[in-house]
Amino acid sequence: MKKLLIGLTCSLVGVAFSTQLQAKELKLKNANVDLKNHSSQILMRLDGAAPAVSSKYFVVQFENAITEQDQKDLKANGFEILQYLPDDAYIVSGNFSNALQLKNTNSKIYEVAPYLSEWKLSSELTSMSVFDNESNTILNVRLLPNTDVKALSAKIEKLGLKVLVTGQRYIAVQATKLRSLDIANIEGVEFIQVQPELKTLDMDVSDDDRADPPPPENLGETKTGYESGTKVMKFEKAWERGYTGEGQTVAMADTGLDMGSTGNMHSDLQTVIGGESVAMFGGVGWDDPQGHGTHVTGSVISRGILSQGLIKGGAFNSKYYAQGMWSMLMNNIMVPQDMGAMFANAYNKGARVHTNSWGADSNGAYDNFAATVDQAMWDHPDLLIIFAAGNSGKDNNRDGVIDQGSVGSPGTAKNTLTVGASENYMLEGGRQKACGEMKDGGTKWGVEPLKSDKLSNDPNGIACFSSRGPTQDQRLKPEIVAPGTNIVSLQSRHSKATKLWGIYNQNYSWAGGTSMATPLTAGAAAVTREYLVKQGLSNPSAALVKATLMHTAFDLFPGQFGKGAGQEIPKRGPNNQQGYGRVDMDSATRLGQAKIIDNSTGVGAGESSNVTFNITEKRAQAGGVLKATLVYTDAPAAASASKTLVNNLDLKVTAPDGKVFTINDSTNNAETIEITDVAQGSYQVSVVGSNVPQGKNGKQPYALLVSFVKNQKQ
Repeated sequence: MKKLLIGLTCSLVGVAFSTQLQAKELKLKNANVDLKNHSSQILMRLDGAAPAVSSKYFVVQFENAITEQDQKDLKANGFEILQYLPDDAYIVSGNFSNALQLKNTNSKIYEVAPYLSEWKLSSELTSMSVFDNESNTILNVRLLPNTDVKALSAKIEKLGLKVLVTGQRYIAVQATKLRSLDIANIEGVEFIQVQPELKTLDMDVSDDDRADPPPPENLGETKTGYESGTKVMKFEKAWERGYTGEGQTVAMADTGLDMGSTGNMHSDLQTVIGGESVAMFGGVGWDDPQGHGTHVTGSVISRGILSQGLIKGGAFNSKYYAQGMWSMLMNNIMVPQDMGAMFANAYNKGARVHTNSWGADSNGAYDNFAATVDQAMWDHPDLLIIFAAGNSGKDNNRDGVIDQGSVGSPGTAKNTLTVGASENYMLEGGRQKACGEMKDGGTKWGVEPLKSDKLSNDPNGIACFSSRGPTQDQRLKPEIVAPGTNIVSLQSRHSKATKLWGIYNQNYSWAGGTSMATPLTAGAAAVTREYLVKQGLSNPSAALVKATLMHTAFDLFPGQFGKGAGQEIPKRGPNNQQGYGRVDMDSATRLGQAKIIDNSTGVGAGESSNVTFNITEKRAQAGGVLKATLVYTDAPAAASASKTLVNNLDLKVTAPDGKVFTINDSTNNAETIEITDVAQGSYQVSVVGSNVPQGKNGKQPYALLVSFVKNQKQ
C-alpha cells in the first residue's frame, strides 16, 4: 500500500540534520532533533493549508543538566514549566518573543523552539495511508497540564469532529486518522494516539476445543493446597506472623464484582466496603456479568469460607473497593477517559493499593495511558498502582526461548509495579495441555522446550504466554512475577458470568494469565504494607512497598529448563523475563536488621544522602550478600518523549576498604547492588541526585532497603 508522505519538504517528517560537532538532541518518539538546525517542516492539514506556529507553547532546551536555579529563572521571567523533554528541555507556556529574548541574555539556554505539531503524533499517525481518511476511529488526545479542556474540546468540534468524552487531561475524539493532523495543530495538545483495544488479561482459551473437562465437584478430590497460588508465594509464613492485610484497603478496576451490592455478596467476600461504575460512556452498576473481576478479587480478599479455608486471598483481612468498567453494550471493559479521577476516587476511599488486570498490546511502548498512571502515582506517592504485564509472550524466531519486548500498556508505566506470570504448581484440573497444544500454540510455542511444557508443572518456570520486557526505551519490565496459571478463585454468581478456564465447583473457577498473577501480587503488597506499618512506618510510600517486594523476591534463575539450549532466564535477576523474581512473602515480612529508608524529602541534583550499614565479624565469616535496592516514584514523562526517565537518582556503596560499587543507570527508576565478597566493617550506602529537572521542591523522594542475606541457592 502506498504511503502518504506528510510534510513540506522531501525529507522525513521531523528529521533534522545537524552540522554542529557538539549538537544537542531533543529525544522524541518521531525523531531526534537538534533544535538549532531543526527543519522548518510543519505538518499540513489535509486541504494543504499550513498551520500557524504556536506562540504560547514552546520548548526551552538548556546546554547542560537543568538546575534548580534554571527553573527559578524561567518562572521569574513569567514562564510556566509544563513537561520535561529529554535531554535537558521543558515544554513551557508563555510569550515566545520573551523566551527568545531570554535566550539571548542567558548563555545556559541552548535553544528555544516551537512545540511542533509533528511531534504530537504517535508512530501509527506519522505514517498513514490515504485510505486512513475513509473510516472513523477513536483518537485519544492528551493535553498539556492546565489546559482548558472545555475550550479545547470546542475547537475540536469546530473542525467538524465529534468529541465522545473528556477527562481532566484527555479527550476522546471520533475521527479518521488523517484528521489527527488538524487536532495536532491546536495549541494545548500534547500527544495523540489511536485508542488501543484495552482488554482483561486472562489468557484466552475460548476456542481451544481440546480443553480438559472440569474436575469433580468434590473439593477433597483435588485438594493440594496450591489451588489459590498463595502457597507458592509463601503467604502462610506471613499469615503465621499475623500479617493478613489488616488495616489496609485495596481497590480494583475490572469487570465488576459479583452482584454489585455489599448487601448481596459472595460468601467468601466479607470485607468489601463498596463500589462504583467507572466505565467510559457510563454504566449502570458495578456487578460482574463477565466473571473476571470477581475471580481477581478472590485472589486478594477471599476468606475461603466455602472451601473450608483452602482457597483464600493473600490479604483476606484487608478492606476492598470495587470499580466496575464493564459495558454490556460493548461486551467489553470500557476504561474511563479520566483514569486519574478513577485512581483518585479509590484513594479517597482509603485505598493505598490499586490492582489492574487489564491492558493493551503495545510492544513495550510508553503511551498516554502509561503517562496517566505515572501522573496518578506522582500525585499520590503512597498509592501503589499494580498492572499486569500482558499475555503476548511468544517465540516468533522459533529458537525455543520467548522473545523480548512484548510488555503492554499501562504496564509500561515507570512507577507502576508490573507483574508477569510464573507457573503455579497444579498437575491436575484446569488446563493441563502443553503450550504447543494450546490455542495457536504451534505458532507461538511450537519449538522445544516450550512446545511440550505444561502450564503449571514447575513453579520455578515462567508461563510461556507471559509478556517479557524491555520497554521500547529499554526499561526493565516486569519488575516481579507471581503464579498465573491454573489459579482457582471465586466464580461470579451473575447469571451471565463466564466460566473462565472452567468450573472448579459452583463457587469457584479456574483461570490463568498475568491477570491472575496481578491480584495475588496486590494481596502481597497489602500484607507488605501492613508489615511496614507495624515496623513503625505510619504511611509507607508506594516506592517503599514496591522496593520491599522487589528486594525480597525469589530469583528463579535459570528457570524451569535449566542451563543451556532453551534456557528460560539467561542471567540472575533483575532481568526482563522475571524482573527481580517471584514474590516471596516469607522474606517480605522478615526483614530483620535491614535498613528501611522512606525519604519523603529526597535529594536534589548534585546532592547525596548516606546511610551506614555495619557487618560484624561473625556475619562476614558466615558468608552472605550485602544487598541494596533503590526505588523512586518518578515524575511522569511526556508521551512524545522517546526516553521516559525524568529524574535520575543513582545508587552507590562504599566498602570498608574504600572500594566503590556504583549503578549509573539513566534508564530505570530502580537500581540494586549486590556485594557477594562481604568483609567486616561499615558500608556507606549513598543515593545520589544525578539529575533532577522535575522534582518536588527541587528534590526527588526515594525508598531504600539495605540488608545482609544468605546466598540464594537453586
